[in-house]
Amino acid sequence: MSRRRPLLTTLVLVLTSGLLAAPASAPPAAAAAAEVSVTDLRVQDAPRPLGTDAARPRLSWRLESQRRGVLQTAYQIQVAASAAALRDGEAEVWDSGRVATGASAHIPYAGPALEPGTRYHWRVRVWDEAGTPTRWSSPSWWETGLFDEADWHGAAWIGRGPGREEPEGEHPPAPRLRHEFDSGGPVARARLYLSGLGYSVAHINGERVGGSVLDPGHTDYSDTAFYTVHDVTELLDEGPNAIGVELGRGFYGISTDNSWNWSTAPWWSDPELRALLVVTHPDGSTTTVVSDERWRTSDDGPTRYDEVFVGETYDARLEQPGWSEPGYDDAGWEPAEPSGGPGGVLRAQPSEPVRVTETITPVAVTEPEPGVYVFDLGVQIAGWARLSVAGPAGTEVSMRYGERLDGDGLVTIPQYDDFHDVPRAQTDVYTLGGHAGGEVWEPSYTYKGFRFVEVRGLPAPPEAATVQGRRIHSDFASVGHFDSGSQLLDTIRGNTRRALLNNHQHIPTDTPVYEKAGWTGDAQLTSTTASYEFDMSRFHRRYLDDITDSQLASGELPTIVPTPGWSYEGQPGWPAVHGPTPAWDMALFVLPRNLYEMEGDVRALERHYDGMRRYFSWLESRVDAEGLYPVGLGDWLAPGGDPPEGPVLSSTAHAYLMATWLAETAEILGDPERAEAYQARAGEIRATFNGAFLDEEAGLYRTPGVDEYRQTSNILPLAFGLVPDEHVDAVVANLVADIQGRGDRLDTGVVGTRYLLPVLTRHGHIDTAYAVATQTEEPSWGYWIELGNSSLQEHWEADTRSLNHHFFGSIGHWMFADLAGITPAEPGYAAVRIRPHIPTGLDHAEAATETVRGEVASRWRRDGEGEFELEATVPPNATGEIHVPLLGRTAEQVAASPQAEFAGVREGYAVYRVGSGTWRFVVAEDTGDICVDPQAPTVMLGDVDSGVADRTVAGSCTINHRILDEADWSGHGPFVRHVTEVARSLRSDGVIDGREYTALVGAAARSDIGRGT
Repeated sequence: MSRRRPLLTTLVLVLTSGLLAAPASAPPAAAAAAEVSVTDLRVQDAPRPLGTDAARPRLSWRLESQRRGVLQTAYQIQVAASAAALRDGEAEVWDSGRVATGASAHIPYAGPALEPGTRYHWRVRVWDEAGTPTRWSSPSWWETGLFDEADWHGAAWIGRGPGREEPEGEHPPAPRLRHEFDSGGPVARARLYLSGLGYSVAHINGERVGGSVLDPGHTDYSDTAFYTVHDVTELLDEGPNAIGVELGRGFYGISTDNSWNWSTAPWWSDPELRALLVVTHPDGSTTTVVSDERWRTSDDGPTRYDEVFVGETYDARLEQPGWSEPGYDDAGWEPAEPSGGPGGVLRAQPSEPVRVTETITPVAVTEPEPGVYVFDLGVQIAGWARLSVAGPAGTEVSMRYGERLDGDGLVTIPQYDDFHDVPRAQTDVYTLGGHAGGEVWEPSYTYKGFRFVEVRGLPAPPEAATVQGRRIHSDFASVGHFDSGSQLLDTIRGNTRRALLNNHQHIPTDTPVYEKAGWTGDAQLTSTTASYEFDMSRFHRRYLDDITDSQLASGELPTIVPTPGWSYEGQPGWPAVHGPTPAWDMALFVLPRNLYEMEGDVRALERHYDGMRRYFSWLESRVDAEGLYPVGLGDWLAPGGDPPEGPVLSSTAHAYLMATWLAETAEILGDPERAEAYQARAGEIRATFNGAFLDEEAGLYRTPGVDEYRQTSNILPLAFGLVPDEHVDAVVANLVADIQGRGDRLDTGVVGTRYLLPVLTRHGHIDTAYAVATQTEEPSWGYWIELGNSSLQEHWEADTRSLNHHFFGSIGHWMFADLAGITPAEPGYAAVRIRPHIPTGLDHAEAATETVRGEVASRWRRDGEGEFELEATVPPNATGEIHVPLLGRTAEQVAASPQAEFAGVREGYAVYRVGSGTWRFVVAEDTGDICVDPQAPTVMLGDVDSGVADRTVAGSCTINHRILDEADWSGHGPFVRHVTEVARSLRSDGVIDGREYTALVGAAARSDIGRGT
């Protein structure tokens, strides 16, 4: 910890109108305000979306500034047909005018109706807390998609056959469809609108369209299907062109039998497509190309087989060179046939596409049997392998993927046959075409979960790069950072991120191997962890739409979304999930609430309020005569098997939470009558719950008939606010005692684990929480690492089915929200709360996450001498509430950044109110000589950036502070002489060099300080 002599008492900086300025009696401030700029313009939460079909898209932006205390008090949005028009001040489409509000996210476009397939340009400026307008942002844009059926210009659904044949029939190869067309003139712009179901890969003039994979994302096709939009301007030629599309089955036409009945989905069909190509010419006229019966189709292509739960078969001898180029001889092809389409509404895909995000070269290659090679990637991934091989035509190479090896060193996929009736599991088969110079191939329509690839049939011994892993996932941005003094904790965090990415493939899945299903419980349990780590805004909104599609008129929800019908009442799966399943169905409540709390999105609550109410009414119909809810899966996958307490306590607790949240949502949405009714119902459930499960004398909760202490039975009442105040201490004490009695081990399944560490931490037992989090004996996250795992397991024990699950990844929430202490104090981080909890065994931790307002960060560290330091960052257009842990000291032993307003002591924390910016606090025995003001990036002299990096100097905090030292100047000339003297001293002390000396003096001369006085 660095120490400095006390600052001169005359150095009192006051934040006024965005300037760090001294009082009127003091010299003018040298560090003037940096400019506020408007950045990161987004439409529907995406930068420059190509084809949104939102009729009133929502607009967002963020502010950037070097200075503290920045707030937006108003905005103005302008929308025009071109960026040039905006630069000329012509907003002919829409001008919002000055709107007095601090809102900067999810502002609905309120201009005239938008045209389909059109690019709109927009810009924003804001007014700051002093009422001063910023400069206009740089122009950005969005393009609309297709709003209604007429916008498709008659494009038809087409396929190779009628499209509704039975899955029991012969499995056909992947169909190819092609069409030749003329551009109709010079090409200024071209857009392809394509829905190829299940998945599609398009080519124009021999070039692949786009870089995404497994497009479009799968849905409940009976309600919704997606199309994607591509900028294909550079792929078209003036004159003759050709388009070719190959279709994979995906989840649209699964033909193999499985436990979830995908092969009998109500939408089941062979692959089909709908396509519209719009070519815009320099004069503004357009030429359209549509899918219809003029297209030609063939099933003689190289992709002979593709099934989601099997793999692909590709015969390179059957490749059709030039098939997507003009002039190809397709006389042997057949006319495409009209098909029925999916039945659901066709929408622009609203969330990020799946992309290949990493190529991994194996860390080891073994040969467990002669001619059989096993490639080890070193980590668990979801995706596939890319094969590079040379050999004779007709040579067949198989690649079998798995998460583990058997005792003989071969890939094994235990229990796969328990769920699937398939000819092979997670296996691709490639037949060489005998091409000179070798061949490179990778699958297009199926992904697998794996670390190991077992390869048979190679014509020659391989190199490591013969097989490379191709990691795929929904390509949302990474926005989280976490680092600590515990390598184990950091590794757990890394494994959690890996598990999340591997299981976010358009929807939040449970495992990339066995199910690939959107279990709602998994989604809700890790939703906040995911939101701290990644930009989940578009993904979670899209998944909420999937949940809405799956909800029946009665309010009932399935446990997997999308679903082919599995787990509805009376349907297959209902007995397996012991429906209803409140802890899983909570996804409909948790995701909108997270969007509201994390992003300030009231619309998310509005959109799903009715669905929440309908579900709760349906659940209420299942309450038993005692007022309890004996349904659901309970604390799934607790150590030792099915928990003896059953689901009744957990489900009743979740029913209470639903009622409470419904009351709060109703209040937010201005529905006071329902708010009162739901609050009353929550009170009834609470009273019934405590009457049934609370043992007041023992100070714990238990299910009648179960004598064994159960951690989750006590965690949930504490987490949900069910425990009467007078019993909280006893319930907490018994929970801690049970954990410590087990050697600091948990005894929770996925539901209890979600809340365990936060409950311990927020009830004053951070050391116990930390001991559980860093435990390395079974059951624990650390135990999995001891086993050599690089992701998260499905079960706590070593003998688990899946090594690539994410629902135990809720520990990530605790790292960000409790260990680092980052939470929104107001919706959308309009106010930021930083309240870290400090375990005895950890010397530092830091975390940051990008919010709708900018980065929020918390960094704390303590030395071995009892000194503690906290640095907190609050983004522009937000305020902060910083809770500084006193750790046994007093508020008088806290040194705080200037302008941090002391608000009192609460529960062992000194609380400060701050504006935007970075703030530093030090807790020490003696704070008199501690410099706490964070250094600005560069020395600012009035309105001039010197370009000299600000840094700590002997005798004062920073160069800026040295310049601001007590001095006597009354105008610009004296100020320049003062800076010259200080710079000369700094150069003499070796703090700056000659170049920096010249820069400081020059900046002072150019500055506005002292002019006109």
